[in-house]
Amino acid sequence: MKLNLRLYFKTIWTSFFKSEGTPGRLTPKRFFVLLLIFLIYPLWHFSIRFAYGLDQLFYPKHMQQELKQPIFIVGNFRSGTTLLHRLLAQDPRFTGMKTWEIYVAPTIVQRKIIHWIMKLNRLVGNPIQKIIDRFEKSLKQYSYMHKAGLNEIEEDSQVFLHTWSTYDLFAFFPFPDLIRNYIYYDRDMPEDQKRLDMNYYKEVLKRHVYANNGKRYISKSPTSSPKVRTLHQQFPDAKFINIVRSPLRVIPSSVSMFSNHWKTYGEPGEDYPRPAADVMREQARYWYLYPHRYLKNLPPDQYVMVRYQDLVNDPKTTVENIYNRFGIELTEEYRQVLLVESEKAKRFKSNHHYSLDEMGIDEQEIIDEFEPALQDYGLDRKFLE
Repeated sequence: MKLNLRLYFKTIWTSFFKSEGTPGRLTPKRFFVLLLIFLIYPLWHFSIRFAYGLDQLFYPKHMQQELKQPIFIVGNFRSGTTLLHRLLAQDPRFTGMKTWEIYVAPTIVQRKIIHWIMKLNRLVGNPIQKIIDRFEKSLKQYSYMHKAGLNEIEEDSQVFLHTWSTYDLFAFFPFPDLIRNYIYYDRDMPEDQKRLDMNYYKEVLKRHVYANNGKRYISKSPTSSPKVRTLHQQFPDAKFINIVRSPLRVIPSSVSMFSNHWKTYGEPGEDYPRPAADVMREQARYWYLYPHRYLKNLPPDQYVMVRYQDLVNDPKTTVENIYNRFGIELTEEYRQVLLVESEKAKRFKSNHHYSLDEMGIDEQEIIDEFEPALQDYGLDRKFLE
């Protein structure tokens, strides 16, 4: 577990001395947020490193844990990756990382300690759970897009915050130059950094699967889209699901999401800062084309493309098709779960509505930009509707 010191110090320098005129401008609120982050982060990082050392001492067998045919869900932000991830996670044969496991207890030792604490807590009236409930209630105002909570399964790319090496930093630090390599990860990231990232990621997954009795691991992360080649090299038997949604929905929804992040951690000065729209278009265009162009060359039982509209209209059939493609048996227990979820899907109505004009996004430009991607997928312009 090695901290990306170069990017860490570059982030500090940019945040305090190069932020004028950006969504991360140095207002009093932003200054206070930055102090909290940069004071707390080293303690968090080194506490995790210390706990990893304890894992080596008390649970050395985790290093022999096999990771058989993990499943990676990729696709642009706001493409339904969370929906599919949480749906598949309801199959008891799968496991994925929950928010508290990513941020509070990524190590085996930490999880054991927390389980012991919670057992004692229940004996004295469960006061900790009451605090957690209040915290999650207050968290709702920051859950811009999907339900957030300590016990919700989340995108595991956030484990790279442990080492300060992830596109996810863009949510806290709205400076495109800091994260541009992560948009084109397989192409532009230095080989040494890729190796460090993947070695750490494999360590985290081994511990998690070991702690969950060897279950099959399932990952969801839009930021894995530009690193599918690196992931495939690290996990040669992995399965990949690529979710595709109209860019006319993906881009404004992503702009809204990141703009809200920046308002939470600072004071951008405008509702939809220009970098959000520009970077979302750049990133979305590449993340549409690159994953499919690489993954379509894998054997048929290792890759499936899913259309967002098919997933939300009929999740049961979509999951059945995925299982058939990957050669996974569909149990009767899980089939019943899918029936319930399909009924929920029929009643779901999105509350998110966006104005492209307010965001400075030209609809026709988006259509023209993404024409090559549609052709690559064999989709026509009706898909954009």
